[in-house]
Amino acid sequence: MMERDIHAILNGLTLLVGDTKDASQLDATRNYAAIIALCADLRKAAVEYDGTWNINMVIGELENHMAAIAGLLPTWNLPTDQHLTGAHAAISKLAMGTCFGQPV
Repeated sequence: MMERDIHAILNGLTLLVGDTKDASQLDATRNYAAIIALCADLRKAAVEYDGTWNINMVIGELENHMAAIAGLLPTWNLPTDQHLTGAHAAISKLAMGTCFGQPV
């Protein structure tokens, strides 16, 4: 996957996470579904890179935070702002230049 494609996916994730801040549960669930689809694309890109396990762990963090916001993980009862912060932190990790073997 090209660097430009990865950046487009990360930008889309950032927008969806931001849009979830004041969303209803239905909208949060829709955003979660879109995030899962984008994360699948990132996982495909991770296969092309030797750091697959670490990348998949960070993608999982993002997915879990967004699932909790959507009410799909009711046992993980952090405040929504903490889940949003965790989701943004995961996106920041994925955006690091070395994450997908991109030039720094």
